[in-house]
Amino acid sequence: MAIKPFDLSDAVTYHTGAFPPKTLDYEALLGPLEEAAASLARYDAKMSGMVNAELFLAPLRRQDAVTSSRMEGTISTIEEVYRLEAEEDAGSADPYREARNDDVETFLYSRAMRNAQQALADGFPLGEALIRTAHQQLLSFGRGAHKRPGSYKIEQNYIGDNGRGKIYYVPIAPEQLAPAMAELVHFMNESPLRPLVRTAITHVEFEALHPFEDGNGRIGRMLITLMLWKLRVLSQPNFFVSGYFETHKDEYIERMREVSASGDWTGWVGFFLHALHKQASVNIRTADAIFQLYTVMRERFREELNSQYHDQALDFVFASPIFRNDRFVDRSGIPATSARTFSRRLVEAGLLRVIEPASGRRAAMYAFDPLLDLLKV
Repeated sequence: MAIKPFDLSDAVTYHTGAFPPKTLDYEALLGPLEEAAASLARYDAKMSGMVNAELFLAPLRRQDAVTSSRMEGTISTIEEVYRLEAEEDAGSADPYREARNDDVETFLYSRAMRNAQQALADGFPLGEALIRTAHQQLLSFGRGAHKRPGSYKIEQNYIGDNGRGKIYYVPIAPEQLAPAMAELVHFMNESPLRPLVRTAITHVEFEALHPFEDGNGRIGRMLITLMLWKLRVLSQPNFFVSGYFETHKDEYIERMREVSASGDWTGWVGFFLHALHKQASVNIRTADAIFQLYTVMRERFREELNSQYHDQALDFVFASPIFRNDRFVDRSGIPATSARTFSRRLVEAGLLRVIEPASGRRAAMYAFDPLLDLLKV
């Protein structure tokens, strides 16, 4: 059977020679820029002022992994991400054996983001080596493992609708990619443009280059969080914007496409700044809801456990809302006998759900549904 050729009639091609943009309409961007900067400052102050902020940031990171992966057609849930983390943490010989490919890919995104943040914290530069390492980790297992993880594309790739045989965008050619990536990294780190504008332009340029065979969207959105931190817009690498992009996916794609189609860099930057402003408000509400849940659960745990260790138990289940009981016993900082009693009491009180009962040498697996339910997207 003959293979139907792809339709290139509506395709836009990469904007060779147009990066970085020569001019931007700063008069049009001034309002959105001030609005986004103020919203991010409020968000950063909120998160920085929280005691033990990582308890409230980690769930946002997993939530972003689910949303960013879903934009690429990978359908998973935050519960499955946490479940895979629990299996890996428990030392499972093959934590992915029974997992769906979608869940594995989302888990790998979460882990790649966490590792990239740690690499920057350890002093590694935000450059090609870090980007390629993150990509290698993103595609290290499952469907992406045969798509050259950590290596740039060697064949022309396209963005379009495979089912309809329609191509909408033709990224840069592989033979032109190396100098283009070097120019992008120099721009990321050395451009005199305002940090938020620089981040917006970096993101759209990375997506336009589409340097990898697969995983470009997820790595490109990961770069937003890393740049906002690296450029000192945020005091911690804790802001995630995939939720707004998913909700406004058609406009997100069209705004990026128009950069190459008509040179509308200003339109894209304005959209990006508005996304940061709106997502900051959503993230603040989510963080507040997590904090309020923590406050309510602190009293519940005190009542149910009646122990000086109730705060340690609560902190553990917030940090690991799905876990195997042996890890709770070993790592919560609670005496082993008390820890085993606590997990039983929390199940009886309806605060923990049994995912898997204990079997032989395999410890029971529990879920802390109050937090998981709050994070569902």
